[in-house]
Amino acid sequence: MTSTLADDRSARRLRRSRDRIPASIAALFVAGCAHAPARDSARAREVVVAAVQCSSTFGDVEGNRRKLTALVEEAAAHGAKIVVLPEAAITGYLSQDLRTTWRLEGWPIDAAFTGKDPLPFAEPVPGPSTRHFADLAKRLGIYVTIPFVEIDDPGRGATERRFFNTVCLASPMGEIVAHYRKLTPWPVPEQSWATPGDRGIQCVDTEFGRVGLAICYDVHTILDRYDDSKLWALLYPIAWVDDAHPTEWFGRELPSRVARHRIWLVGANWSVDGPEPWFGYGFSEIVSPRGEV
Repeated sequence: MTSTLADDRSARRLRRSRDRIPASIAALFVAGCAHAPARDSARAREVVVAAVQCSSTFGDVEGNRRKLTALVEEAAAHGAKIVVLPEAAITGYLSQDLRTTWRLEGWPIDAAFTGKDPLPFAEPVPGPSTRHFADLAKRLGIYVTIPFVEIDDPGRGATERRFFNTVCLASPMGEIVAHYRKLTPWPVPEQSWATPGDRGIQCVDTEFGRVGLAICYDVHTILDRYDDSKLWALLYPIAWVDDAHPTEWFGRELPSRVARHRIWLVGANWSVDGPEPWFGYGFSEIVSPRGEV
């Protein structure tokens, strides 16, 4: 892997440090060359892909959208043709102090969290964010993931509305070419709002190879589901939380799983604006079919 947006030494320092994303750093881009068979010849083609590692402000949809737009533009300016954003980055997944999660009235919530109603912040598909990032993808000539909290029918009554942890994929033509709902919500913070996805796996044939979508906790089951799809790469938004330093997971366990399935993985994990007393943020990575980070 070659880093084009942050030099290798800076990237390593950021990964090693507990406060690896100080407030003055907006994001760490991890970018590298990935190979896929060309459709029109036996020659391999190269594509630069970017995993955008950044924070979100919980519930600040417009502010998050502006920040993400600028970071996508920066990645594209450095040659990225596929850009992956962190889990629910447009809406926010959890508050940065891990004290607030989304919650629907009457749904169970872990004692560690305060609940916030997602209704004023969630969006349908199509909606403002899918339209915005589809237009951005067309303007920049790239593929970009669009991760947010989705409401499937804003007009339904409170007891019938469903909310999903969603990621869409916009194409260089400005079209939404995939719409994926997280199949396995993480039970701890998502039990209070997220309906398990009902759209199955999602595959898209790009000029570089076939890509699939997954979100964070899905990784425990979804790689097997994609085995028959002949994926080239999995585009993977993440908001990881752990009770210990996560090097074992991102350095060993996840790459070994990817190697068993012989695909590329572009994983964009969330970050925070300042040091927090919990583990999991950072460590965005691109993994090769050989399990190399």
